[in-house]
Amino acid sequence: MMSADYSHNSDSLILAMGGTEGRLQVVLGQPVQDGYALLASREWDVPRQSIRFLTPGIKETLDGFGIGPEAIEKVACVRGPGSFTGLRLVLAAAEGIAAGKGLPLAGIDYLPLLASGPGPLIHGTLHVLTYARRGLVYLQSFSAPDLQEICPLDSLSLEEAAKRMAQFDSTAHLMGSGIRKNPDFFADLVAEQNGYTLLGPQWDNPSPDVLLAAAAKAEYSEASIEPVYVRPTDAEDNLSQFALKRGLDPEKAKKRLEELQKG
Repeated sequence: MMSADYSHNSDSLILAMGGTEGRLQVVLGQPVQDGYALLASREWDVPRQSIRFLTPGIKETLDGFGIGPEAIEKVACVRGPGSFTGLRLVLAAAEGIAAGKGLPLAGIDYLPLLASGPGPLIHGTLHVLTYARRGLVYLQSFSAPDLQEICPLDSLSLEEAAKRMAQFDSTAHLMGSGIRKNPDFFADLVAEQNGYTLLGPQWDNPSPDVLLAAAAKAEYSEASIEPVYVRPTDAEDNLSQFALKRGLDPEKAKKRLEELQKG
């Protein structure tokens, strides 16, 4: 989607990107009197193929307005949690674009971003659950409509997530890809907890306007964006197996990893 109201004299665009889950998103915002207006947005549902679309897509979008990266003033990026590969790709692209002109960067936390879609429209407890891997979800809980965090981000099994949510109100709204990836579990949960309402898939990804609004109010700096991973990578979980296949001692490999992580 593109707007026809772009001022060709503007060199203060804001670029926001997200690739935390399967959908890759790029948004350009143009400064207006009271903030930023959506100038253009592009989305691709390309799991494991983001590298083919992200930077070419940004270039094509800028080319459509007859401008280059010099028109961008700051860059925001969804920093997780989510797909490790998707996060690294989008963060690397943000760093590369920013490095060329010394642009400030900002990270956007994914689950609060998702909550800001339906959150202002409902009242009560809102649980955001996104897919982490088989049998595991990321969970963060908020009060709505003010979207104050009432339970911090964590990675939990489905059963642990159900117990965590049960500690709050018996009536609540649940949203996110974690529900879509585990339909039977959450259908049974709602049957047991009839005060729970499952929000639809239209809220599983932030809208362009929601992503732009988050980018507009984010805190920018010259520092790199720190990714939010929460759970160990699959490689870390399977380190012992990988070490044995390579003829290495699993305990030594674990200690070496811990040394590297400490810097």
